Amino acid sequence: MTERIKELIEKHYLLAVEIRHKIHQYPELAFEEFETSRLVAETLERHGIKVQSGIAKTGALALIEGKKPRDSRAKTVLLRADMDALPITEETDVPFASCKPGLMHACGHDGHTAGLVLAGIVLKELAAEFSGGIKLMFQPAEEGDGGAEPMIAAGILENPKVDAAFGCHLWGGVKAGQIAVNTGPLMASPDEFYITVRGRGGHAATPHITIDPIVIAAQIINSFQAIASRRNDPLLPLVISTCGVHGGGTHNIIPDTVELVGTVRTLNHEQRAGIPALMEQTASDIARSWGADCVFKLIRRYPPLINDAAAAALAGSASAKIVGRENVITCPPNMGGEDFAYLAEKVPSAFFFVGIAKDAPVIHHNSKFAWDDSILKISAAALCQTALDYLRQ
Repeated sequence: MTERIKELIEKHYLLAVEIRHKIHQYPELAFEEFETSRLVAETLERHGIKVQSGIAKTGALALIEGKKPRDSRAKTVLLRADMDALPITEETDVPFASCKPGLMHACGHDGHTAGLVLAGIVLKELAAEFSGGIKLMFQPAEEGDGGAEPMIAAGILENPKVDAAFGCHLWGGVKAGQIAVNTGPLMASPDEFYITVRGRGGHAATPHITIDPIVIAAQIINSFQAIASRRNDPLLPLVISTCGVHGGGTHNIIPDTVELVGTVRTLNHEQRAGIPALMEQTASDIARSWGADCVFKLIRRYPPLINDAAAAALAGSASAKIVGRENVITCPPNMGGEDFAYLAEKVPSAFFFVGIAKDAPVIHHNSKFAWDDSILKISAAALCQTALDYLRQ
């Protein structure tokens, strides 16, 4: 079966490259992936695959039914790709560079989409070899507010009911030719915090009659780092990054307010609940000690992405058939966020990384982000093998 997968990947590879280049040339932001979604649907439908479009605005869902008779043991597996680009001006020298100023596929989603299209075409040709169903999920807005959750709410895990889900991400921290997977926590919850410190402004020459929110904000920022180093279990990863400080407008006026914005990232649900509460208490206590007020707002984004042990083991063994066991590595968790986590909360799931690095790591969300088209063969083949191995268990 593995050799047959590889043969079919080669057969349809140039089509996948064409799709990847077109998506890359015409990137679309979160919930604006109309042309990308249309290209996906038209391509799959030409190959006899049923597609439902317009889910969660721009999402698409395809279904491939195995030709072997279904029985009580037949299952349905879901494979997922994200489609959205980023608001970055491209600075690569590839001939298929973005034609849209200020927009770029700088995280590999063009490859995720093209790779899943390729996998879908191959799996359709292999339909006589399996029983059950394979759903292909093309979701919008992974970089935005998240397209996975509204697609789940629209019922993509039902009719037929999905028993497991798998996805992959092209990854600049893993060498080309390798696939990285782990069991348990893989990616963090990328929650956001917003803080407004309200003091009392005045002339910079008379700070003693003001309540300086800039000094207070500085103490809050420093104290957050103490939470990470002194109030958090050192064996549990935690990131608290204050990424914006906004207040004041000239050299001699102490402002009334300062606003802070940042992210707090954790890998388990207990931390996710407890750390923001500790941050709010710390910020409020510091502000109160100076006679100021503090408003703390937390916006919860994606939950931590936690791989199911059995699903991760299956993804690893399937990937070994594609790249060799010596090229399947165990990866540590990282503090990036990924809304595949919503799928992992609903069904046994595994998410893995497909390497794209050559001589040095490739930096994501960077204007020079680039990778070789040949990686599509690996990602598509790994997804095909994983889906078939799951259905044939």
